[in-house]
Amino acid sequence: MSGTVRQIIVATDPGTPHFLRVDWDVDLGAGFTLALTDGGSAWIGEVSEDEVTREANNVGATEERYVEDLLQALTGTGEGHKGLYSFHITPDQCHLSYQKMCNDTSVHLGCVELQPATDPLELIRELIGHSLNHCIYLESQNCQLLEDNRRLKWEHQRILRELEQQVRDKEMLEGDLYSRFIMVLNEKKAKIRGLQDAVRQLHQTHEEGRQSDHDTTQARREQPAWSIHPSQEPTILLTGCDLECHGISVARTVSDEEDEQRSRNETSGF
Repeated sequence: MSGTVRQIIVATDPGTPHFLRVDWDVDLGAGFTLALTDGGSAWIGEVSEDEVTREANNVGATEERYVEDLLQALTGTGEGHKGLYSFHITPDQCHLSYQKMCNDTSVHLGCVELQPATDPLELIRELIGHSLNHCIYLESQNCQLLEDNRRLKWEHQRILRELEQQVRDKEMLEGDLYSRFIMVLNEKKAKIRGLQDAVRQLHQTHEEGRQSDHDTTQARREQPAWSIHPSQEPTILLTGCDLECHGISVARTVSDEEDEQRSRNETSGF
């Protein structure tokens, strides 16, 4: 079961502080009980689920919206609730009503019938005990939140230090990679220039070869053609003897000696 205790100001008795306790099982839409005290007297009341539904219909709002306004009015939760809701007690102290101010217009949210508590002092002690327990719970929650806050702050500082280190490592890595990239790029540029020079050299050599072949072909085309004609002069038969008479040594063969002998015989016959 959930419950809250809060101080309210009753418009019909603003000089007397009142304390209101509200308890519910699931939510206020399923019904709730309340206890009210001014420090001397105490009253209790109960609102059923049907009464909540009826009041929502009377207001003309959805039940979810009505329960939200009811929670803010009775427990004081939510932002901007201060001065937005007001409470009224009938002169006979038999009914407690609560209203909501909308555009300077008071909208009736509900009313609960009050019954005098059989033991006001016991009810007041319960309210005080509940308030103290709630304070202890809030202090415990506050300590837990402070501890979580310190832990999160330490984690934040640790993560920040790691992030700064990672940023430095990243910058160093980028610088190293950039230096390597520049080195590789320069090597590639040098290789490309070397290949371009080799291509130009090959192209130049090829052009020079083509020009040389062209010049050779052109020279051959311009050279006059020589014709070969048989000699018209009479043929002179020279023998070895004739050559020897002129001082030219000629190796003699059997055929030459026969020819020479035949020539001598002919000469003697004349």
